[in-house]
Amino acid sequence: MPSARSTRLAVAALLLGASSLPALAIQLTPHRATYAVSLDASASATRINAAEGRIVYEMRGNACSGYSVQLRQDTVLATEGGRVNSAVSTATWEDGEAKSYRFRVTNAVNGESSEEADGVAERGDKGLVVTATKPEDLTVDLGKSVLLPTQHVLRLIASAEKGEAVLEASVFDGSPDAKKVYDTLAVIGRETSDTKGLEQAATSADLAGRPRFPVTISYYERGGASDTPDYVISFDMFDNGVSRKLKLDYGEFALNGTLISYEALPQEACAK
Repeated sequence: MPSARSTRLAVAALLLGASSLPALAIQLTPHRATYAVSLDASASATRINAAEGRIVYEMRGNACSGYSVQLRQDTVLATEGGRVNSAVSTATWEDGEAKSYRFRVTNAVNGESSEEADGVAERGDKGLVVTATKPEDLTVDLGKSVLLPTQHVLRLIASAEKGEAVLEASVFDGSPDAKKVYDTLAVIGRETSDTKGLEQAATSADLAGRPRFPVTISYYERGGASDTPDYVISFDMFDNGVSRKLKLDYGEFALNGTLISYEALPQEACAK
């Protein structure tokens, strides 16, 4: 299994996750969520017989102090060539106006480190400029239109609440090589508060009765020649940024992520 494919698991999870949209007063809930990972039996799988694992996602902060995200994903794939163990961890911080971003992403396959990205991104007059130390020393100008991860989440929520069905955006999160940008196409479904079929964790704490929106996001490598997305993510997005019913489709196989626990974390006061 190519190591880049494993790192994309982190990219997907990161989108569960500010923005220059203070007037909308969107409040993301600091929280810790755990998802059980399994192979999606409804999708065709090439050379993958089974999968199991867990994603633990934690977001803290607000528009005043910035947003920090810690992610750990451990996945075991049963392939025709044997078991593949992928351990992905990410640590990011994004300031409340999406002008500064700090990221570190590590990926180990079968216990051996295969990829690592470490750097910062600063938004100035010329756009978003990345300075990285891993996987190599580099400085790259990504332009003015690229969004950061939490900024993208807030745009998704804003679009959903306005009834917009489509959002196109270029997004940078640092993975896998500290310079890659994905062009994304999000399709947003209608709001629902129906509790039928929800996991117990999705009806607890401040999630009880919250509106949510079905979202499907296709990711295309910027500048790529293919019309086929590199991968597709779908999930139910609550209006506070929490997600459930994950599906991570990598073409050759797809994974489901079922929300098994949710904890709202303390939220600091913020006037924004």
